Amino acid sequence: MTVMRAVIFVIFSACALSLAKPQVALCQSANSQRNECAVTDLKATKTVTGTYAEEAIKENLEGTVVLCVTVDAHGKVIGVSPISGPSGLLQPSMDAARQWQFEAPPKAPASSKIEMRYSLTKACPEGKGSDTGEIITTIVPTDEKAGDLKIIGELYQPQPPYPEAARAERRRGQLCLSVVVNPDGTVTDVRIVKPLDDLLDKPAVETVRTWRFKVSPGGQPTRFSVTLSFRIPCLDLMK
Repeated sequence: MTVMRAVIFVIFSACALSLAKPQVALCQSANSQRNECAVTDLKATKTVTGTYAEEAIKENLEGTVVLCVTVDAHGKVIGVSPISGPSGLLQPSMDAARQWQFEAPPKAPASSKIEMRYSLTKACPEGKGSDTGEIITTIVPTDEKAGDLKIIGELYQPQPPYPEAARAERRRGQLCLSVVVNPDGTVTDVRIVKPLDDLLDKPAVETVRTWRFKVSPGGQPTRFSVTLSFRIPCLDLMK
């Protein structure tokens, strides 16, 4: 069965005007790095994909690497710090991120969050595409009341991982969560309403806890229902 490697990157425009140093900070806490990479407008003009090493393939390493890159007044990357991700994928991601180029920021130094998503895929039966998994997210208010805040945009919403082991065993379906979104857009009190699978549930909850939204001003903490639909399209279409 043919194995394909996919690395997808996502840019979260961000700016931290007084915190950046031209060095790699391997031991900084994830919370500190998230704070440094608060969202604003910073656009990439050149991107380089992380290398999927043979050792990582042998170990079936997959997942999302989140980095904080710091740029100078010309948009050149002068520092890279890891925020989260599989340890075996951090270094190639950081090496690639150092080669990125951004538009000149209004003020420098400036920082931006970027994601590199690594996945291993195999051919589906009868040549009908590959078994790349996808996750469809649905968020709706729970018992909407006057004064509840409204989600009006995304600031940081990485997808939960869809592990190779789960896809290989065709594990898919819906995971239903209940979350509270605060007036600052952060997510708290993530509860599992309807579990799906041990391989999928815990990583999904941990990922959802990191989400941040743009919300309507003046609202109070509001509970939302989150449905994560794990699908393998080429298999589902064969039903």
